[in-house]
Amino acid sequence: MDRFIWSIDKIEKRFEIALKRNTTVLGIDTASKTGYCIAKTDEKKLILEVGFINVDVSKIDDKYARNEMRYNVICEAFNSLIASKFETVVIEDVYYSCNPLTLILLARIGAIAYTICKVKKIKEIIWKSAVSARKLLKLPCNKKKVIVQKEFSKKLGILLKNEDEIDAIILALVGLLQ
Repeated sequence: MDRFIWSIDKIEKRFEIALKRNTTVLGIDTASKTGYCIAKTDEKKLILEVGFINVDVSKIDDKYARNEMRYNVICEAFNSLIASKFETVVIEDVYYSCNPLTLILLARIGAIAYTICKVKKIKEIIWKSAVSARKLLKLPCNKKKVIVQKEFSKKLGILLKNEDEIDAIILALVGLLQ
């Protein structure tokens, strides 16, 4: 897990946003390769703890066994990750491009996160698409995902190559917006 610390004022200025103080948020970019970001604020600092859950099912031939393993690993990981200390959890809403099986997989993973949040009595659960989250941070949405993520990383002043972690940071920051 990577950890980054900034002055809240600096982030608010760079993104032209206002962030909640004394708040802890979890952003989850749901997929078989899931990025997550725990964003904490106090009166002056923003702390981001960023990590990645990768479920490697490449050696499993049977699609049902593959999915069962995916769901079991994701469920265990989310159960450990999601804690009642979070005021808000922001879950990436699914995007349908052209593969209905991928849509089903992503929807189920999101539902696992949502269910665990409900069981752990998280106060606020937000579903947010990647595009709408980027818009809220005033990031360009009409460019390729890779370009948007490079611009976002540049604004933050960090070098992150994992696109799922970058999306998780964006989602967590959206959960901190006033």
